[in-house]
Amino acid sequence: MQQEQLENLKQWFAGFVAGFYADGDEFLNQNIKLKECHTHRVCNEMRLLTAALRLDDEDCWLAEAVALLHDVGRFPQIQKYRTYKDQDSENHCLLGVKVLEEAGVLENLDADERAVILKSVEFHGEKEPPKLDVQTELFAKLIRDADKIDIFELLVENYRILAEEPENFPWEVEFPDTDECNPDVIDAILNRQLIHYSKIKTINDAKLLQLGWVYDIYFDFSLQQIHDRGYLQAMIDLLPKTEQVKQATGAILKYTQNRIGERL
Repeated sequence: MQQEQLENLKQWFAGFVAGFYADGDEFLNQNIKLKECHTHRVCNEMRLLTAALRLDDEDCWLAEAVALLHDVGRFPQIQKYRTYKDQDSENHCLLGVKVLEEAGVLENLDADERAVILKSVEFHGEKEPPKLDVQTELFAKLIRDADKIDIFELLVENYRILAEEPENFPWEVEFPDTDECNPDVIDAILNRQLIHYSKIKTINDAKLLQLGWVYDIYFDFSLQQIHDRGYLQAMIDLLPKTEQVKQATGAILKYTQNRIGERL
């Protein structure tokens, strides 16, 4: 990809998002803004990651294009369904592919680049993405990491609000905010297994599932960012101090230590 092509995509994205804001619809506008800001932060995380990996310019621009477009499905999703829950609407990743194909915004790219972007968008939210060709797999891993880094920051910020000012918590609360933790979630973390969403019964289960994302981080640089910014410890501090939780969070910190060579 060339830099000019990336700039053209940025112009398209700005116009695309602007079309979803609606006068007098505070709920919609707040949620559109949320995803617009998330997208720009993920683009920044992608630039940091690709620079750390020393990718060439063309791959850096293509990776940023993936970051720019990874959540385009979220905008029609929130407009039509008034929710970001895929299970209550439709898969936002597949919706994003549909948006890009219908808009024809990738038509001026090489076929290989189009395929990389579409497949990366399609699978960025999957629990376990399928086997992809080597080139596409690189970019799919890049966006999954960059996306998670920013989501960690959002989670820490909003879980603090839930703990200190629950009346100002901005997200839909799907689970009870009790001290209980599902033993299946604890066991999965101790065995370094990714956790299926069906196992989530409480807010604390959700926090543990998200801490368990460390097992799904591909690049050591990404894990270093998550650790150095204090996201893991901040979420751990918001969990109950039971022996089972301590075992699980200790396993997460030990895994992180082994990956990045830090004394935690």
